[in-house]
Amino acid sequence: MKTNKAVIADTSGLISLVSKDDSNYKEAISIGKSLSKVEGRIYIPTEIFAETMNVLGKKINHASAIRAARKIERSPFFLIVDTTHEIRRSALDQFEKISESISFTDCLVMACANFYETKEIFGFDEAFRKNGYKRIGIDK
Repeated sequence: MKTNKAVIADTSGLISLVSKDDSNYKEAISIGKSLSKVEGRIYIPTEIFAETMNVLGKKINHASAIRAARKIERSPFFLIVDTTHEIRRSALDQFEKISESISFTDCLVMACANFYETKEIFGFDEAFRKNGYKRIGIDK
């Protein structure tokens, strides 16, 4: 997988990468190995990082969430990024118009992708493909 563009991480991708019981675990590991060869960074919006920690803390335990956070912080591939007012406004505008089944955080991921001028998302939610984005390792 070659790209010089940014990849935006979604909670679904990060959870699947860490949780061995997750139905997408094996696929996430395979995608993660491919992502380690990407020329560029995998951006994790702060809200997605927080959501990931909350889900891991409840789904597994706090110790696992902390281990995952430390790995992300030490990784040369991941970068936790603050969202701007512009990104949040764009996400809110999209959230207002999009299907009720799509979460605000999914809209935030898509708004970040737009901000970083990429269509590539590390996540498993079908909503990304349906809205014109490419789920890395899944969509052609």
